[in-house]
Amino acid sequence: MASLCVQPVTLNDIPTLTQLWYRAFSIPINLRMFPNTPGVRVWWDETNRRDLLHNPLRKLFKVVDPARPEFVIAYAKWDLDPSESGERFLPWHEESDRETCERLFDGLDEERRHFLGDRKHYYLDTLLTHPEYRRQGAASLLIQWGCDLADQNGVAAYLDAHVDAAPLYRKFGFKDRDDIGVTSDGALPMIREPQKRD
Repeated sequence: MASLCVQPVTLNDIPTLTQLWYRAFSIPINLRMFPNTPGVRVWWDETNRRDLLHNPLRKLFKVVDPARPEFVIAYAKWDLDPSESGERFLPWHEESDRETCERLFDGLDEERRHFLGDRKHYYLDTLLTHPEYRRQGAASLLIQWGCDLADQNGVAAYLDAHVDAAPLYRKFGFKDRDDIGVTSDGALPMIREPQKRD
């Protein structure tokens, strides 16, 4: 595979991001919250479209192979100021499990706010890679983008990892929050302090 490239997400990529989300994140709890139906797929498209068009604090990037630039290998959404960027999601779709969505996402957001208070930080909202392209460096490029920006600006980075992905984040300096551990829904909150560059 040729060198992978990080590029900004475009409007034309939006349906592909939704397809990729279902390819990469189809575990039972996710499918309970976001069933793979036409209506929920439109909801995902609209959520990402809103962020891309109307929220300059949310940065959406993709990784592509220059030989196949139309094929999105991975994508990430970095929120550069969660306290100012507004609601993370559109109102839940009627087919979504509202109770599970609220318990998980409101709980994680509350934990992050409690832990960081008013402290400025960047939040890695979403990171996923096409299953056939895992362990080829695509996710690392997207993590590195946010870490570099955080270091440049002296800002902490925060994320809620799936436990299986935590070893990758640790390679970039993210540490498990000692005070909370893995949540009942399998999320592992992690923080990375800004690092000085030579």
